[in-house]
Amino acid sequence: MLFSLATPEYTNVQSNTIKVRVHLRSGIAEIFEQHQDLMGKIDNNIIEIETNFENKVEKTSFVLQDAVFIVSNQDTTIEDEKGTGVYVYAKRVKEITPDLSLEEISKEFEMKSVAFETEKQKLSVEGNDTDQNSKLFVLKEEVDFLKKVVSVVKDFK
Repeated sequence: MLFSLATPEYTNVQSNTIKVRVHLRSGIAEIFEQHQDLMGKIDNNIIEIETNFENKVEKTSFVLQDAVFIVSNQDTTIEDEKGTGVYVYAKRVKEITPDLSLEEISKEFEMKSVAFETEKQKLSVEGNDTDQNSKLFVLKEEVDFLKKVVSVVKDFK
């Protein structure tokens, strides 16, 4: 089964995927080879995949921001690869690995939180509408994403 995860800065393609697990509003979906065509928004922004690499099953988890996925049984984009393809598109992604440092992620979260609060205070002192400011909106999304990553990394360890 083909698995493709794409964001503006990151791409991951696996052709040896045996299972993909996503959380939808209607429940958990586990996708295997020959799964029915399906499309949706990933509800909790986490996706887990299992791949068969040198006869070992490896599990990988990703934290995503605003992710959608498509399951298709049409011909995939890789030559000679036919069957089920799972395509995931997101704004941002962070792969959860054992060597991912909770300390680094926490520092990044704190820096973005401080930047968000500083920008918010600056705008309110200037009398600007904080709800309509695009820079503030982007910072808020980054803070929320990093908060989710920190939470998942804590649970992972």
